[in-house]
Amino acid sequence: MKSITVLIVSAGFSLAAIANPPAAVGASPGHPGAGSADMGKAEAPPATKKAKVISSIDTKSFTYIEIQDGNKKFWLVAPTVAVKNGSMISYADAPLQAKYHSPSLNRDFSNIIFTTRVAVDK
Repeated sequence: MKSITVLIVSAGFSLAAIANPPAAVGASPGHPGAGSADMGKAEAPPATKKAKVISSIDTKSFTYIEIQDGNKKFWLVAPTVAVKNGSMISYADAPLQAKYHSPSLNRDFSNIIFTTRVAVDK
């Protein structure tokens, strides 16, 4: 008899827990909710630097852009973008890398920036 009573009381507690689940702890403000479509996608930094296009080379996945930024000339590598010589562009700043060898072009670059965003200015 004791076993049946313990079993009935345990079942009652289980049903009460299912009927009244604890409140979910929310994420901090500005944090995407679980299952958000944007999870895992980092936002690219803004294209805040400006420069003039000197020349460009397109590959299958990237565009190499020789630019003049003030009195400095160097190359950018960005996801494929259509640029014209002489046009002005905006790009997301990133660290300058010295002495880079491009296997796809079989070419050495003395100074290059790998950026995530380039926009042609109008």
